[in-house]
Amino acid sequence: MMEPISQNTEEQYPLVTIGIPVYNVEPYIEKCLLSVLNQTYQNIEILVVDDLGTDHSMQVVENLQKNHPQGHLIRIVRHTTNQGIGEARNTMITECKGQYLYFIDSDDFIETNAVEILVAQAIKHQTDVAIASHRRVALGTGEELPTYQYDTYRLIQGEDAFANFVCADLRWHVAVVVWNILFSVDFLRRNNLRFAGRKDEDALFLSDFYSEVKSAVIMPDITYNYVSRPDSIMGYMARKQIPIREIRERFHTDSMMTSRCARLKDRTFYDVHCARVVKHKFRAVCVALRHRSRFSERLSNKEMLQELRHPATLSEILKFKRYKLFHLFFFTISKLPAPLAIGTIWVVGKTIKWI
Repeated sequence: MMEPISQNTEEQYPLVTIGIPVYNVEPYIEKCLLSVLNQTYQNIEILVVDDLGTDHSMQVVENLQKNHPQGHLIRIVRHTTNQGIGEARNTMITECKGQYLYFIDSDDFIETNAVEILVAQAIKHQTDVAIASHRRVALGTGEELPTYQYDTYRLIQGEDAFANFVCADLRWHVAVVVWNILFSVDFLRRNNLRFAGRKDEDALFLSDFYSEVKSAVIMPDITYNYVSRPDSIMGYMARKQIPIREIRERFHTDSMMTSRCARLKDRTFYDVHCARVVKHKFRAVCVALRHRSRFSERLSNKEMLQELRHPATLSEILKFKRYKLFHLFFFTISKLPAPLAIGTIWVVGKTIKWI
């Protein structure tokens, strides 16, 4: 681990932009911002994107900007309309001044040496991405929940090396999140990587960026604290009624993920990439079936069948070396009449306890 940095120059220690989207997070934003303001790595800018919430979150931000000794590091960019977390992150990619960009959600907080640990590895190996581990903590009690910790340090370099690591099989070998990753801004801009959709945008972004990575480091160091709260935008379980638009927005984002698979059809990991997309969408349909009775409007079988559209053609599937039967099963399901297809998915989902 690096020694704490007390003095630095931009040449030695490049500017890191820490991007924080803010929308109705008044109870949490102060703890989040303080964890960033108190970083041991000092050459940072804190880019707060105001997504026009209706509470006093931005008053908290502005008070810290004015009164905290490091408050001058905070720069605020305001949207003219509410655009969602994906567009807030796009604003960060466009507006950031740093050589590296680090996303943090406004209801979470980071360890005081988080940026220091990540940037040290990014500089040492000139990585496109530096990825560390995170813990989950319960809101209120602070109880540590199951932690997502990488088992060992890995330096992954070379054309398609990172993609082949991610696509070794159908397990997730990297967390399906975009926070707690130190991105090279040049990498993001050169590959025109942007967020899309208002639901499931992290999974889509991961699906877009991992294939372009030429150099990555993965670390077991825990640098990020993900706060698990029942009213989170990610949670369905705590609500008696779920707006139908949420699942439809997720299906829309997944449709973009499906369409973008074709760009990888000549890459060695295409078969597993498609299988991962199919598995991701199958899980989304299982979630929809599990919570179907609580949606604000009826979700039709036809809509769920559209979610199951396979990203590859039958001729491509027949050439796949890995997961061919898996692909053929879901490809066949996608061609069945909607009631029969969704009935089959229900049986499979119940059998594997996803429903």
